[in-house]
Amino acid sequence: MAIVADLSIGRVISDFIVLLCLAVPLLIFELLGEPNKRGFYCDDESIRYPYRTSTVSRQLLIVIGLLIPTSLIFLTEILRTLVWEKQTAHQLCTFKYRAHNVHRMVVRLYVFMGYFLLGVCFNQLMVDIAKYTIGRQRPHFMEICLPITEVKLNGIGGEISKVSKDFRTNCPSDEHTYITDFKCSGKEIDLIKEAQLSFYSGHSAFSFYAAWYTSLYLQARCYRPLGSQLVLPAVQFFLFCGASFVAYSRVSDYKHHWSDVLVGVLIGSAIGIINALFIAEVFQRREIPEEFVHKRRLIGKYAFSRNDVELGNMIEQRPTNFKSSEVDKQLPQRIHNVPIRVISSNEGNGI
Repeated sequence: MAIVADLSIGRVISDFIVLLCLAVPLLIFELLGEPNKRGFYCDDESIRYPYRTSTVSRQLLIVIGLLIPTSLIFLTEILRTLVWEKQTAHQLCTFKYRAHNVHRMVVRLYVFMGYFLLGVCFNQLMVDIAKYTIGRQRPHFMEICLPITEVKLNGIGGEISKVSKDFRTNCPSDEHTYITDFKCSGKEIDLIKEAQLSFYSGHSAFSFYAAWYTSLYLQARCYRPLGSQLVLPAVQFFLFCGASFVAYSRVSDYKHHWSDVLVGVLIGSAIGIINALFIAEVFQRREIPEEFVHKRRLIGKYAFSRNDVELGNMIEQRPTNFKSSEVDKQLPQRIHNVPIRVISSNEGNGI
């Protein structure tokens, strides 16, 4: 018997308020945030790389990183609703708002896309807090900042003149001196700010967050083969390939140190896994029809052949007053010896 759930417009409004509240700090960091000013060693070669434009720009990453996961979620729910659940819709939960029916696909898209956007906000907040608190210089810091200091010299007649000292070409006699008395003479104010936001990589964190959340969502919601058993793992593999490409490009473009990228990958992955498993609870929301679960219990989780399916159907149709020996006589000889593997209830729920 299908369950009827009443929807609350107040819940929807409160969800949007929470997302807006999370977006406010992100906007403050972007418009008003100033990175912590750190010193540097003049002989530090790791911050003397040339400036390069990004292979994957921030704008492109946002578009692709939002478009691909939401498109896959949308296509999955359409496939489930219009194809897989055509004959089992009566077993699934129905939704109502007052006297109006709300299609289950709309509710599902709201839930899974909403949790995805929530994780995006969590991930970016973690990135911004680290970037602005730590203020690590990027590998191209020296070229963008053009750090200088003013040195006072005694001139003729006791006059004191100020001379600018360029640390890119003129280091102190002790090159391994930690320099804190400097200012950036570069003209690109926005690039100077960005040059002090190296730790940790936001590109890497966002890419791996999206890859993990989407992969776990697909694993939970695609309970039937997509034509071939290899389609789903192939899609998941390409998601991680794309995320890895973005992470590698941040090192090759001299935007981040390798350790920045590594930490970004680890934190982004952790947020994606935690969000999918414990907040969105994708595996608790699988919604597998009872008929499919029951048949898989009868014929085994890894039954692929047509004979196995026929056997499962024959067992389901067995009259209750039949003895096992009588059932055996009814089975065709060509599948008479096919072994039947009954899965425990716990294993069956984890299909």
